[in-house]
Amino acid sequence: MPYCPKCRDEFQDWVKTCPDCRVALVAELPASSRPATKASKERLLHIADAPNEPVGEMWAEVLKEHGIQCMTKGGKAPGDMSGNSPCSACGIYVLASDAPRARKILGALPDSKRPS
Repeated sequence: MPYCPKCRDEFQDWVKTCPDCRVALVAELPASSRPATKASKERLLHIADAPNEPVGEMWAEVLKEHGIQCMTKGGKAPGDMSGNSPCSACGIYVLASDAPRARKILGALPDSKRPS
């Protein structure tokens, strides 16, 4: 799993840039160099906020079933120092080229707020 050298968050293998810090992820700390791929050159876009982590993971699975790589990143609930509370908002991120399709898919889900 890759890591952000700045905030030390862990990401799925296909994610190449930390969406918060905007720095390239590394396989382990300290950074190791890897050849660039299409995904590493394309930026991640925040497309929606799920009300909590379980819903965010469900939305991510729906996108993956449609062939869209995505990642979730939880926000901080009041008083939560870890940022990983299952009750906190959960951001959904996809590659820029997949964003329009991903927004359409999420917008069609029942009881989902309109994706950003």
